[in-house]
Amino acid sequence: MTALVLAVIALAVINVVYKGIGPAVLGDRTFPPRIQSVVDALPAALLAGLIAVNLLGERWSSADATMVPGLAAAGIAWWLRMPQLTCVAVAIAVTILVRLI
Repeated sequence: MTALVLAVIALAVINVVYKGIGPAVLGDRTFPPRIQSVVDALPAALLAGLIAVNLLGERWSSADATMVPGLAAAGIAWWLRMPQLTCVAVAIAVTILVRLI
């Protein structure tokens, strides 16, 4: 297993824990809608940013064309409203299949 796969798995676990701790700490309090939308988007944006930085490297020096179908599959999975972890799993599976071809 590469460090990147471990990082993705660790971030997915952190994401699940983050979403589990929030309701326990906040109780029944609710945020204003504008703040709630930012809080809802934060884990996905953080995960996407970290993955992009790790995949592309400095000045896109590590960019690989085989990642494009995986990223497209993740986008389609997200568009189909699949859970975030499923989107990541779909992207990994498609990238692995493309690299095997």
